[in-house]
Amino acid sequence: MECGIEDRPSIPHSALRILHLLAGVVVLALATPQAGAQQPAQHADSTPKDTTTLAPVVVTGVRLPAAPEMARGLTGRSATLSAADLDARGVSTLADALEMLPGVTIADELGAPAQLDVTLRGFQVSPTIGLPQGVTVYVDGVRVNEPDANEVNFDLLPLEDVERVEVSYGPSVLLGRNSLGAAVNLVTRRGSAPGGRVVEVSGGSYGRYEVKVNAGDRIGHWDYYVGGRYERSNGWRQATASRLATAFAKLGLLAGGWNATVSYSGADNRISQAGSLPDNVVGTRPDSNFTSGDYFAPVAHLVTLNAQRGLGASQLSVNAFGRSLGTDQFNVNAAPPGSRQRNHERIIGGAVQLAGRRSVIGRSLRWFAGLDGQYSRTVVGLYATAPGGADSLTDSVRANELDLGGFAGVSWDVAPAVAATLVGRYDYIRLPFDDLLNRSQSGLNVFRRLSPRAALSWTGAAGHDVYASWSAGFRTPALVEIACSDPTAACPLPFALGPDPALRPVVATTYELGWHYRPPRGGSRVTLGADLYRTDVRDDIFFVAPTATTGYFQNIGATRRSGIEASVVWTAHSGLGLYANYGYTVASFRTLAALATGRPPGNETVTPGDRIPMIPGHRANAGLSLPLEGERLRARLDARYVGPQYLRGDEENVGRRLADYTVADASLEATIGRYDVRVAVPNVFGHEYVTFGTFAENPTVPGNPVQRFVTPGMPRHLLVSVSAEF
Repeated sequence: MECGIEDRPSIPHSALRILHLLAGVVVLALATPQAGAQQPAQHADSTPKDTTTLAPVVVTGVRLPAAPEMARGLTGRSATLSAADLDARGVSTLADALEMLPGVTIADELGAPAQLDVTLRGFQVSPTIGLPQGVTVYVDGVRVNEPDANEVNFDLLPLEDVERVEVSYGPSVLLGRNSLGAAVNLVTRRGSAPGGRVVEVSGGSYGRYEVKVNAGDRIGHWDYYVGGRYERSNGWRQATASRLATAFAKLGLLAGGWNATVSYSGADNRISQAGSLPDNVVGTRPDSNFTSGDYFAPVAHLVTLNAQRGLGASQLSVNAFGRSLGTDQFNVNAAPPGSRQRNHERIIGGAVQLAGRRSVIGRSLRWFAGLDGQYSRTVVGLYATAPGGADSLTDSVRANELDLGGFAGVSWDVAPAVAATLVGRYDYIRLPFDDLLNRSQSGLNVFRRLSPRAALSWTGAAGHDVYASWSAGFRTPALVEIACSDPTAACPLPFALGPDPALRPVVATTYELGWHYRPPRGGSRVTLGADLYRTDVRDDIFFVAPTATTGYFQNIGATRRSGIEASVVWTAHSGLGLYANYGYTVASFRTLAALATGRPPGNETVTPGDRIPMIPGHRANAGLSLPLEGERLRARLDARYVGPQYLRGDEENVGRRLADYTVADASLEATIGRYDVRVAVPNVFGHEYVTFGTFAENPTVPGNPVQRFVTPGMPRHLLVSVSAEF
């Protein structure tokens, strides 16, 4: 049975194709005010904040999104991006938003700006199957990594409707599996008084236009927020038109001791994909598209209930959600027929948490405990599509997955300036799959694991925080990985699903040491931070390809991610702002391994110290926000540097790397009466660069030789937006 990785030797989307499993139905489009219970809005020129929060911290709300401490409730490094940060840069996807944090790199494997890959601390999260996904993403505490391959479809996330984005680095024992490098939570907006309505229209190069609207208010005990977004673009590469439509609504209640919200998020998108190109084509016609006709069309719904109330000296938090997801994915194969994937997904789940504070031996102890669970039903159908003919069902599988978890932790002030934190989580995952066309191919996998975390923090000097932590996390093999893991029977692309040898779960252990300095407010201020980390990974899962048209997944004995991250932010009383950050990442194999590859001769030997491809060693960001006429006119410049990277498929590090590159974005914002006008020029200096590389057969050359395929970065372009509040 086939699972939907691309079936053509040209592989412009790389040998590792998407298997999207999302679903549902959509409407409307929504956007911005702030909740009265939310943190104060930050200045429009604020820069990404690298905020390490240390004990003493109220641990309440660490699992559920009601309290701001969800990502920062445990000793360790975190970062927060406010709505003002996102607006200042004009980002439209979570990948773009995360890019300005230390050590975060994005790559465009699919040739679609709404579907970028993200690498954070050497771990990846992406809409592309075949990557060792190691970052989890949540919306108001609801996990949105898909059960088929743990991937994340960034185009479905309501980024324009978030109050803030919280990033918690390292394994997250509270949020569960897959949080090896980090967990990201999008906290959505809520209505506040006085109410307001905002309309924004924008347009720019390559036929792009966008309309966003939102409205919110608080009336007595009730508050509401609604918003919508509709975007169309012809795309800068050939045959890459896209349409994005998202909707969001939230109703809140503050009464009778309850603080409750119910929200709806939906998306109805259609994205054309261009993929990567041979090296020589990128140099002459970077706008080319080798796979005209490829598209991804998801429809998604998410309904979420969150509620909290005090119970004496404790706080009870509950969460419940339902997701409906569906996709239509079409791939134009080099030789007919083409392939179509129609996937349907239904997910329900929830969590309950109790947290509180008490005195132990005269010192404050904060505690919490809770349970969470999720049930997902996923159906994948694969079809052969001949030109002018009807679709023919070739494969169909179903998975009814059950995930259960329990967690508990304490943070105790063992001395006036020292706090100790201890947390544990236990997970049970039952992952069966049924072959609906051949029941003899069905199988079952069960995983169980206890994940601990321990930390110490010191806040003895004014403005200085120092912390050290040890934590462990794990990732279970995904449905697609389990079903194609037999090296003696490599799966044709698309994969053949079956009861292959069981894969072991990925286990990551992280050691971290950090320091942060934040001076008292007033006048000019400098915020500094530095973090040193090492993550040892056992049984990492990689996709390997013995030929350009077959592949399978396998465990790798040991890998490691280690590095250092540093940041500085300076703001003046006048509004002038500067920031810079740097990340050095060493992602390497730590054991000898024989891997298959699409490069001749079809196999490679990885030795300890070889770098993992598509993870740059050096990454730096810098930016300037300059007031030109008070608050009425502001200029901004953001620049990023990405170091050289090995191409995917060159795990033994013998080939030429992707060249390093520097890209700068400029913008000018003006306030004219009730109108805000923004003119932005991404890649303002017109630099030519590539963000992704792999190896694939080139069907346009006699003999179909395997060549380097790369994805070009977007050239200089113009975006103009006008917004008004009523």
